[in-house]
Amino acid sequence: MAGIALVADDHPLCREAAKLALVAAGFDPDVHEAATLAEAVAVSAAMDLVILDLGLPDSKGIASLIDVKRAQPRAAILVVSGSEAADVEARVAASGAAGFVPKAAPFTDIVAAIQVIQGGERAFNSTVLAIADDAAREPERRLKSLTAAESRVLRAMAGGGLNKQIAHDLGLSEITVKQHVKAILRKLDVINRTQAVLKLHAAGN
Repeated sequence: MAGIALVADDHPLCREAAKLALVAAGFDPDVHEAATLAEAVAVSAAMDLVILDLGLPDSKGIASLIDVKRAQPRAAILVVSGSEAADVEARVAASGAAGFVPKAAPFTDIVAAIQVIQGGERAFNSTVLAIADDAAREPERRLKSLTAAESRVLRAMAGGGLNKQIAHDLGLSEITVKQHVKAILRKLDVINRTQAVLKLHAAGN
């Protein structure tokens, strides 16, 4: 199967191994490479598949997955990570990745994961998918607790607006916007605006 793939890993040997896995899986892509998250996000070509290392030098953990997903909305993202913890895999699944493979896994595992993803399925174990599906519904439940005005402010926050700009755009006072932001953080159970926006994106908004 032909396509365009991005391999984002700061280790050249790991990038080479990922490219070999693509070929072994029957995926014959035009491969782009990135050694940092910034390079991965800056790739302008539309990818079919992204193999993403969460341990990139400028990585922001799970938030890095969100950044790449925004930059490559049509791509299936296979995450590779130095962690084998089930909660990490579940968070990756809940954040919209197509699959997860620990870096310590055999070469055949990444080949199999690529094949599963190319078949339109998700490459996670069933237990993790159950946890992830429940976690994925949690942001939706919390977002539904927001009032219409709070939802509008949150979407304006996602657009990068600060309180003064949001107040101007929505025809509100700055004090009212501050009150809405405070309520949003409390209802979403987060401590800052960035986390609130991540909750919004995690719910597919």
